[in-house]
Formats: sequence, C-alpha cells, structure tokens
Amino acid sequence: MRYIVTALWAAFFGLLLGYLVAQMTSVAFNPALSALVTVIIAELALITVPALSKDKTADQAK
Repeated sequence: MRYIVTALWAAFFGLLLGYLVAQMTSVAFNPALSALVTVIIAELALITVPALSKDKTADQAK
C-alpha cells in the first residue's frame, strides 16, 4: 500500500515541479514524462534508503 501512495504523491509533486520548471525555462511541459521520472525516482528511494540505512549495531549483537 505504501508503494502506491508514494507513487501517487510522487506523480503529483512531479507534475507540479515539472510545470514550474517548464514555465521558468520556457520549454514545453510534458506531464507524462514528469510524472514517470518522479515516480521511478521515488520508488527507488523508497526501496534503497531503508536498505542502506540498516542499524549495524543490531546486526553485530547477534
């Protein structure tokens, strides 16, 4: 469930950020690309950050 919610929020914020950047740089706004890129980055971060930040002291106590 958290992957779906993360994807929805990432798509929303990606669309917002993509629109703002497109307006500031005077390029065409591509909503599909903006949402897709941010969803992929958010899902990768959701998977890799907890894996990289495991508590090593708990592993050493075993």
